[in-house]
Amino acid sequence: MKSGLATAAVPAGPLHVLVRGERRTYLGGSDYFRVSWHPEVRRVLAAAIRHGAVDVAASRLTTGNLPVYVEAEKALASWMGLPAAVLTASGYSAPMVAAQALATRCDGAVLVRGTHPCLRDAALASGLPLAEVSVPDELMDACRLQGWQRPLLLQEGVGALTGRVRALAPWLDALPSEGACLFDDAHGVGTLGARGRGALELERLRDPRVVVAFTLSKAFGLYGGVIAGPRWLPAAVWKDSRAARGGTPIPPAYAAAIPTVLGLLSARGKEWRARIEEHRERMMRAMDGGHDTDLPGHVGPVYGLVPVDAAAQRRLSRQLRAVGIEPPFIQYPGGPEAGLFRFSLSSAHPKATVSRLAAVLEATRKEWRMA
Repeated sequence: MKSGLATAAVPAGPLHVLVRGERRTYLGGSDYFRVSWHPEVRRVLAAAIRHGAVDVAASRLTTGNLPVYVEAEKALASWMGLPAAVLTASGYSAPMVAAQALATRCDGAVLVRGTHPCLRDAALASGLPLAEVSVPDELMDACRLQGWQRPLLLQEGVGALTGRVRALAPWLDALPSEGACLFDDAHGVGTLGARGRGALELERLRDPRVVVAFTLSKAFGLYGGVIAGPRWLPAAVWKDSRAARGGTPIPPAYAAAIPTVLGLLSARGKEWRARIEEHRERMMRAMDGGHDTDLPGHVGPVYGLVPVDAAAQRRLSRQLRAVGIEPPFIQYPGGPEAGLFRFSLSSAHPKATVSRLAAVLEATRKEWRMA
């Protein structure tokens, strides 16, 4: 029986992998600035492991609350421009922690259809009665129908498979004043906005009802998750979130490296985001038939392509391998059942690599559609 896992690829530096001994360009994953390969980050991680515990092996509620976690959370809150931040065990579990912390303040959960599966799991973990909607008008209707005055809206920023952003402002306009919004922006924080604060900064939104969940395993090149929001958030987490209270935090070394990563993003993030935008402009020309126009809502470094059939998938894979690119074909929860190609262009990829990919896509336009 097949495991369902992708073919094992051995990293061969920040831009390449070895597959069955063959070196190929890697255009998958989510290390958008290749920070995980940065020598300063690796030095800090190594030093933290040499001089401290590899794992606290305890909940922070008991004996696992080291000062390094507290300092990292202060740095993350400051970087996001929000009053408070809380580390979580992973990016996937961050919305779950937030939903449980918010549940006592809300009387129902409203999930926006088509969002990342982590938000569905978070809604279920909250224990709140659940409704699903597709547009802001349905949010108001659901609240009236259920008699909810304090709904918890669960929405996402940049789509993990599409690179498209959903405007949050219309949803906040429809959300009752006493409601709350859990906004998962795993692929937006770091890559979007003038300071890299994500989709909220891109939309110029500041709303005390919003709690942002994101991950350290993408633009930050580390591991773990974060929720950030109002000043009362940490107390609510440690009082009401079972996932946080009973879980083990990220290894201390990763927390110790957070200030270093934030320093790199503060110093070079603008340059790195500009490079990703240059790549995006080239990809847009390839994807829209050379018309040099933006696809609706596309903002990020992610490009999802769905082959028209299995034969097209095989042909496109062969053409990518022919130019030295490992085909990033994946089957992901919430995506097409048959799978899709998910390309991810980092700031470290040279223009020549992007041009190679774009040329293949331009030559095979009838073989795929945008996710």
